[in-house]
Amino acid sequence: MPTKKKTAYNISPDVKAIEAKVIEHRRQVHMYPERGFQEVKTQAYVLANLDKIGLKGKKIAKTGVVAVLKGKSPGKTILLRADMDALPMDEDTGLPYSSKHPGTAHCCGHDSHVAMLLGVAEILSKRGLEKGNVKFCWQPAEEGDGGAAVMIAEGVLDDPKPDGAFALHCWSPMEIGNIGVADGPAMAAVDTFDMTIQGVGGHAAYPHTSIDPVLVGSHVVAALHTIVSRRINPFHNAVMSICSVHGGTTFNIIPSEVKYQGTVRTFREDDRKLIPKAMEEIMNGVAKGMGGKAKLEYKRLLPATINDLKMAAFARDIAATIIGARHVSAPEPSMGGEDFAYFLQKVPGAFMYIGAGNKEKGAVWPHHHPKFRIDEDAFVNGMELLLRIVNKFLG
Repeated sequence: MPTKKKTAYNISPDVKAIEAKVIEHRRQVHMYPERGFQEVKTQAYVLANLDKIGLKGKKIAKTGVVAVLKGKSPGKTILLRADMDALPMDEDTGLPYSSKHPGTAHCCGHDSHVAMLLGVAEILSKRGLEKGNVKFCWQPAEEGDGGAAVMIAEGVLDDPKPDGAFALHCWSPMEIGNIGVADGPAMAAVDTFDMTIQGVGGHAAYPHTSIDPVLVGSHVVAALHTIVSRRINPFHNAVMSICSVHGGTTFNIIPSEVKYQGTVRTFREDDRKLIPKAMEEIMNGVAKGMGGKAKLEYKRLLPATINDLKMAAFARDIAATIIGARHVSAPEPSMGGEDFAYFLQKVPGAFMYIGAGNKEKGAVWPHHHPKFRIDEDAFVNGMELLLRIVNKFLG
């Protein structure tokens, strides 16, 4: 990945003029983070600022917002989406605008997306559109609650129907001054599972009178990890992680059951279907062979985020006019999840990364980390990219 520390290249004067305002938008939203479908203050903030620029916003999907800017003559419609929700965690940055809501924090960057889209909406409202329409979407509940699917169910893709859809993400692993748009797969499908291993409890000194679910579960977990290494084509991307284990109460009692939680990430639908079937086979076989029982609850959470190839190339070509071709890349797919996937299932478009990491400013921590922060100088690159995409797409 290119690492030259140039934060802004060919930026329009009206983008530069609004930069400080957009940073203030971001910090206001950052101070009052709200979780999925609870973004009441954030929704009110977006609606109030749309009203100030003469753009009518409408509530959708409980706490989301949609607004349409219409051109002087008919044409295509482009959808721009920003996610709004925060994470259920505490912030540990020490910033003066840190979260004022204990247990909730914008440690992923969604606050910056809200702010940038407000800036783009203001600039386009002032410039006006010669033809076509821009549909602005502030989406709630991206972090696993399916806010995009709810917006679609409530008609966000209707009247007018978008011909293209774009979203961006400020990305701390990518140094500022770079933009990435993947070809095809960008983010993985996200599934979750709860697994229970049942045995027979008893005294730890007499294990022969019990069936130890801790031991049974250990063998099950080890066997489950053979699915990706031995059942999935090595050229396919897949991940299984078991991240939570709960069982037992003290040192000398064999418990009656142990519970596990984990996640599966895939890109191909055939792999996504194979894994839970293989899990059932392995869990039941291993547990039965050791005298125990296994139970699996498997949930398909999000589909894979797949960029349209033409739209991805279109976005990269435009990015190159802003920051230079050597700072634009088609990054490898991420095993993280993103519910913009639901939009891309219905409308051709692209999910884009805006480099926002900067060691000199302490923007080095990964997303979902308590110390996560971004370099706000990246906002002009994100806004300029969206504006040029709109102009080019609408002709």
